Amino acid sequence: GSTAVTQTLLQHWGDADKTSRRQWPFYFCQLEAVETLIWHLEALPEFRQGIYIAGDGGPFEPLCSKMATGSGKTTVMAMIITWQVLNALTYPKRNKDFSRAVFIVAPGLTVKERLQVLLPSEGSYYDEFNLCPSEALRQKLNQAEVLIENWHTLMPLKEADRSVVKKGRESDEAFTRRVLGKLAAHKDIIVINDEAHHAYRKPPEVK
Repeated sequence: GSTAVTQTLLQHWGDADKTSRRQWPFYFCQLEAVETLIWHLEALPEFRQGIYIAGDGGPFEPLCSKMATGSGKTTVMAMIITWQVLNALTYPKRNKDFSRAVFIVAPGLTVKERLQVLLPSEGSYYDEFNLCPSEALRQKLNQAEVLIENWHTLMPLKEADRSVVKKGRESDEAFTRRVLGKLAAHKDIIVINDEAHHAYRKPPEVK
């Protein structure tokens, strides 16, 4: 059930014919993480019978890949972005499955700085790990819109105590424009929460 783009990427990342310019193969856990996410989204419904992932009632489906420290989760993020963006540009009508708008939330300023390698520019992980099977697809990946912010950006603005002008609470629309900037116009956004063990969902009975 997967797309031709996805199949091409998986073949390239698996590197079965050893023709890639990549110096080292990916760790098994990196391939398993991205393959599981791809399978969850693209596999035919009959293959996913009986699998239920609890949500929080919101419009986003939260999925988490748990990987050991040092096993290369930033590279997996780059693989996810490559898979999503190239599919979104190739199959624009499948906008509920794929998007070229990516919002990455970092747990701190140090990590945010380290994640700059996920911007599709020269010297990025897309080049370092040769994530695209062809130069044409690599150029296509430059159309990705990636925003990396610290989670503190998501805090609502406090109303100034001594301000003469009383603006009141920040509206949802103003909040969205402030946090997402250029991504605010997109209907469908991929949100990647780095080091997601910092985030948790309250049990329903204590909400």
